[in-house]
Amino acid sequence: MRITNARVIDLDNDQASEPTTIALRDGVIESIGPDAAAAGDGDIDAAGGYVLPGLINSHEHLTLKGRLLDPDGEQYYDVYRAPAERQLLQSSRSLLVSLSRGITTVRDAGAAWMANLTVRNAVRDGVLPGPSVYTCGQVLSIPFEGTMVKTAGMTVDASGVDGVTETVAELVKQGVDFIKLKGHRRDFSDPKRNNYFNDDEIVTAGREAHRHGLKFALHAWHCHVVRAALAAKVVDSIEHGNPLHEEPALIETMAADGVILVPNVTSWAPGPEARWSRYPDMAGIALERVWDTVRMAIEAGVTLAAGTDLHNDELHTELQAYVRLGLTPTQALQTATINGARLLGMDSELGSVAPGKAADLVVLDRDPRTDLTALATPVTVVSRGAAFSGAQLRRLVTMGPR
Repeated sequence: MRITNARVIDLDNDQASEPTTIALRDGVIESIGPDAAAAGDGDIDAAGGYVLPGLINSHEHLTLKGRLLDPDGEQYYDVYRAPAERQLLQSSRSLLVSLSRGITTVRDAGAAWMANLTVRNAVRDGVLPGPSVYTCGQVLSIPFEGTMVKTAGMTVDASGVDGVTETVAELVKQGVDFIKLKGHRRDFSDPKRNNYFNDDEIVTAGREAHRHGLKFALHAWHCHVVRAALAAKVVDSIEHGNPLHEEPALIETMAADGVILVPNVTSWAPGPEARWSRYPDMAGIALERVWDTVRMAIEAGVTLAAGTDLHNDELHTELQAYVRLGLTPTQALQTATINGARLLGMDSELGSVAPGKAADLVVLDRDPRTDLTALATPVTVVSRGAAFSGAQLRRLVTMGPR
């Protein structure tokens, strides 16, 4: 299969090629350049449109996607404790929604019942169409009891160095792609009442993840949790990191050590003065201050990777937030391509349009460097060599322009 008349965007050099041809074979980009051969069956005419590498959503929950967009709608704990069968059905739709927005790789950050592992395998085995999925399975969480402490669902309880070690080993046995630990557990009847993993437990989780050859992600809503992980140099990514503006030294350490920040800005605070209204008091932290954290991270040179998380299902709005906070549009696009590939440790396969890389591509009708909303309505999406019509995908999931 070939994509002809395509302007390939080189995000490293912030430039687009003249119309050219991209040849694909066996799920890989075979060549890029002039091709005088006549059009064949299955070839796609990009009609002078722009081609990006397939987008990478670096923090997603396929079992929840789209279910928590209404502040007055379903509640988080009810949704993620739905029967596994319901969550699998939801995930199959989430895969198509992702494709319809040019997302060809998803880093799933946790699900109940290990449903995300089943979904990942179904895509790999060709049972379901969708982006490639990489997942942590369930998230390590500290045991806690209280009036409104919810029992584990998306998370799995672990405590003590031995308990953390055993839980990481069990997740590895289940076949997860990375390890994620949630630094705190909260009693929603009193946002000031929390339980936290201690430093030894956090460091153990990171070291055990690395010992098994996996990356370690830390869900961090408290600076002291981040401090321990950074000091021991065991963490590969900080998820959220909302309060980091309180300790700029932590941000500087992240920049120096190459720790990636996956902030999910618009999921938790649509604007710098607007917190997600469903949790005005229950969160226990000022959610909107994530805008300050990300601004400081950008100024310090921290690498960002873009993700939608729970309360946003449009990746381009996250990129628009980064532009408001100081990135150029091209740098914002890198957070959903090159940087996402680096986070997964898959730079050699993903993140750019080049021979030998995976045939994950997005064809757009306009240059996203001048209009990031183009990402919401791709003309064609190619996932590991399989081409999908953006318009047909949007009709199928009944969303957006038809």
